[in-house]
Amino acid sequence: MAFFDLLLGAFTVFAATTLGSAVVLLFRNRKIEQMDYSNIISFSAGIMAFSAVEMFIESKNDVGNTTATMAFLAGVLVFLALERSLPHLHFLVRRTRISDSRKKAAMIAGTITIHNLPEGFAVAASFAHSTPLGWLVTSTIAIQDVPEGTLVSTPLACYGIDCVSSFKFGGLSGVIEGLAAIFGYLFLSLVTAAVPPALGFSAGAMSYVVLAELMPDAFKGKAWAVALSFVAGVLAAFGIAAFLRF
Repeated sequence: MAFFDLLLGAFTVFAATTLGSAVVLLFRNRKIEQMDYSNIISFSAGIMAFSAVEMFIESKNDVGNTTATMAFLAGVLVFLALERSLPHLHFLVRRTRISDSRKKAAMIAGTITIHNLPEGFAVAASFAHSTPLGWLVTSTIAIQDVPEGTLVSTPLACYGIDCVSSFKFGGLSGVIEGLAAIFGYLFLSLVTAAVPPALGFSAGAMSYVVLAELMPDAFKGKAWAVALSFVAGVLAAFGIAAFLRF
């Protein structure tokens, strides 16, 4: 039953990411307004931040402050290293085209890795811990995966890739996230002692994504609107947790 829930959760995050990626098809000759984009991203960041806190609390409760904190820092450092070493795309960072196909491929791969592997692993770790936590994390990630799918596909179009191909790459990012959830869960099912540290690691990785990947773009909008959108995201995630009776 737990594995079935995990499979359903993996499909949920894939479907949400693909739905968000389809937005690029609506903007063939237009662009998303910066203020709207900033509010969407800050709302997503609030949702992810709530999930990260919940995972860290569960990790701390299971293995104590020291181990949970070390796992959290490991998650931050690993994705700091990935962010520094992998070329990747940000929305509205520049409007130049990429002519080198290998550079395009590298940036696409980097974007998918940074935005989807930590979330897929977070789904895996949360379901390996408990089904209620799994659905809390999956629900909050799925909500923010809609704009995140846009975050992956839209910059590709900005860099000169056609909209249909950009949508396909966005959908691929959802596949990667779902596969990361499935294989991560299978591993953690075999090594159950790794589940609590994995929750702390995932919390650190997601925190880094929020702070380094989402919030810098969000604050290109009006600060007060960004702050309110972030709080709205936290409250939305809290409402989901209350609904799930987590």
